[in-house]
Amino acid sequence: MTTTDPTDEPGYTSSYLADQHTGQLARLRTLECAFDPLSKAVFDQFDLPGQPTILDLGAGAGSFAGWLAQRYPDAIVTATDIDTRFLTDIPGIRVITHNATTDDFPAASFDVVHARALLCHLTEREDILSRAVTWVRPGGWLVIEDVSLQPSLRTSNPLFRKVAQAGVALLEQSIGSDMLWADTLPGRLRDRGLSRVGHRTLEGRIGDNSPADTFWSATTAQAGPALLKLGLLTQNDLDAMANLRADPEFTDAALTLVSAWGQVSELG
Repeated sequence: MTTTDPTDEPGYTSSYLADQHTGQLARLRTLECAFDPLSKAVFDQFDLPGQPTILDLGAGAGSFAGWLAQRYPDAIVTATDIDTRFLTDIPGIRVITHNATTDDFPAASFDVVHARALLCHLTEREDILSRAVTWVRPGGWLVIEDVSLQPSLRTSNPLFRKVAQAGVALLEQSIGSDMLWADTLPGRLRDRGLSRVGHRTLEGRIGDNSPADTFWSATTAQAGPALLKLGLLTQNDLDAMANLRADPEFTDAALTLVSAWGQVSELG
């Protein structure tokens, strides 16, 4: 049996963020705690049909797909991922193994298509976004949510900025991620002809024991070996950052959670 080193082959599934890592489920749970409140608030504003069909694309650990099934008990909720190991025991959802970069759905299949913390990590993000529009029925909604690391790159703290820059470089080199792409989401939905485009953002901070802080810490810890191997940081850098985050006098903006949505035009 051979294993693939996460820094040897570019791409999400062979990276330090992939689901085969021992701590991945726990890390995804921290993402859910940080992002679920914003996702729920976005969906609560939609007036969906009585029996909506909803696609949760790249559903991860499945907390939001499970919430959708509870929030809309008559809905058909389809949760997809390239690796569905964390989705198998969630009641009320249909689980499909699906690669967003290569696999399609028939046109006008869903009343809502939702993707969260997915497209920023896929180099084919623009093509996937365009195809996702076609999967939505006329009058339905496309909801894209992602993470921007812009705040951490603007920090005045030199150590935090160094760690943030290293993290962005690692994501770019090992996965092909664009961690500023989320900031452009509303415009990209408008460019694809969607109407009633809106967006909400939520600032995530570190050093305050918030859900975003826990998510940032878990992700940085999982990235540690790759950061060291590529020479982007030293162990002293990682230790110093851990001490800084634990300092009761320190807190800073680290990321922005961005939700953007738009409606597919009615026929005629």
